[in-house]
Formats: sequence, C-alpha cells, structure tokens
Amino acid sequence: MTHGVSRRLPSVWLELALIVVLGAGLAAAMNMVRSDPLPWVADFAAEARREALRKGLETIDVHGAIPLRGRPGVVFLDARTPGEFAHGHVAGARNLPQEIIYGDLDAAVKALSLSTEDRLVVYCEGILCDKSRELAEALRTDGFPYVSVMPDGFEGWQAAGGPTEGGL
Repeated sequence: MTHGVSRRLPSVWLELALIVVLGAGLAAAMNMVRSDPLPWVADFAAEARREALRKGLETIDVHGAIPLRGRPGVVFLDARTPGEFAHGHVAGARNLPQEIIYGDLDAAVKALSLSTEDRLVVYCEGILCDKSRELAEALRTDGFPYVSVMPDGFEGWQAAGGPTEGGL
C-alpha cells in the first residue's frame, strides 16, 4: 500500500506544476489581449508623476532639483517627521512634516518664514511615499502657487549624489 502512494506522489506534483504553468500562460495571454494591458514591471516614478499631475501639482526630478538648491527664493521642504529629518535631509532643507496639514499649517508656514513668492520643492522618503504630494497639495490650497513635488524623494537625492546634512 505504501508503495502505491509513493508512485502517485510524483504524478500529483507533476500535475500541480502543469496547472500552475498553464494558469500563468493563460494569464499572460489574457493580459496581452486587453485593450489596456497591465505592465510587466511597475514604473513607480512615472506613476508618482501622473498622480501629482492629476492633482494639479508640478513634479521635478532629482537632476532638475539639484541645481535649484541654494538659489534665492527656492526652498526645499522635507515632509517627513522630525526624527526622519534628523537622520538626514537635503542640505539647507527645512522640515515641515506632512502631519501639520491636520493642525495649524498657517502657523507652521509663518514659523518657517515661507513666502507665497518662494518656489517650494517638497519631498519625502522616496518614490512610494505620499507625504510630499499631500503636503504640496495643502500648500497649493493655502495659497502657494509655486509648489513642486520631487517624487524620488530623499532616497533619489542621495542616489544622485545631492548634498545632504544630518545623519547619525
């Protein structure tokens, strides 16, 4: 009896593997015939830019933002928590945590001496972080017309070799 069970076991695994391969092939074929096929590899940067544009926000990539640092009237705002900011941030950036949009944004803006004439470049941790888009949207609503989101965030800034401060 045990001998018969062990002979059937490999055939069960073979059948299971065949079902998985056929299922994956059928899924790929159905994706190919869709009018709007799903991408094989996700492009998070492009999706972040599209989402910001849908909200009426301008985006700027890291390579476009690096030359702006230090220019008069350009302010980099880090939307992360004070603790994250302390661990490292764009050199010269100011910390305006995204959570402030649920409190007194006007007081926080005044404390940072921001002007509606400033060009604000808002960033957070990286491409999957939504804090920068949420803060930028609140700033636009609050009367700041020149707000850009840097979707690649601090991670992208570091990868591009942009100057940083802080860190432990």
